[in-house]
Amino acid sequence: MGKEILHIWGPFSIQSYGLFIAIGIFIATWLFMRDIRRKQIISSDQFSKVMSWAIFTALIGGRLLYIFEDRNTINSFWDIFKVWQGGLSSLGSILGILLVIPAYLHYSKIPIIGFLDLAAVYAPIIEAFARFGCFFAGCCYGIETTLPWGVMYTNPSCVAPLNTPLHPTQIYSSIAAFLIFLLMKSICSKILKKPGQLLCAYLVLTSLARFSIDFLRGDRTFFQATGILSYFSSSQFISLGICFVSIGTIFIMQVVGKNINK
Repeated sequence: MGKEILHIWGPFSIQSYGLFIAIGIFIATWLFMRDIRRKQIISSDQFSKVMSWAIFTALIGGRLLYIFEDRNTINSFWDIFKVWQGGLSSLGSILGILLVIPAYLHYSKIPIIGFLDLAAVYAPIIEAFARFGCFFAGCCYGIETTLPWGVMYTNPSCVAPLNTPLHPTQIYSSIAAFLIFLLMKSICSKILKKPGQLLCAYLVLTSLARFSIDFLRGDRTFFQATGILSYFSSSQFISLGICFVSIGTIFIMQVVGKNINK
């Protein structure tokens, strides 16, 4: 295993991280476009433009939060831009999209909540495949383990500690993302009918998955905290924040909905 899957020529190569993100985006886009609800929300041409902005925003947001949490990995100014070598925060990508894409949707006169609700159903597909890229590159690695499925990295190009059995937290995250997709597609889409509920459900599920798996991560970073708070990583604090805000939003929508129906 290693970052580089295929060397093409000179500085050009196919990196595992970028390849699996591309696969995830392709599959999620294909499923989104085939969804019968999509035609009521956005045209094919509009979707292509939104996806271009979403990918760009996700890269920027994911990279900024990664740099904020792992400043020690940046040794020069140009290292900031080396996204192809890995180093994206899924939480940062989600936050970036939530901050920027609604403004673009409003500008393009596309139903904001309707689009985000439908996108939330297929977003876990992208993360599920992206985590395979993390697995091959050795980033987002786990703590040391004696379990039989522990993975050992031997390639010096990997970010993870070498020759040490580690929890395959990348695979845990990928499995969790696939399960979230199945849950969103088969259950949540049928139960949650009010605008915004699907988006909030996705944010709750993905933040809880990240919070739980982070306990097994070997690359955790921490805020300056004392007492019990010192046991939680910066990503876990962000995950809890996203989770509580999303749950609060669902609760407010329920209360507002009941008051309107009275």
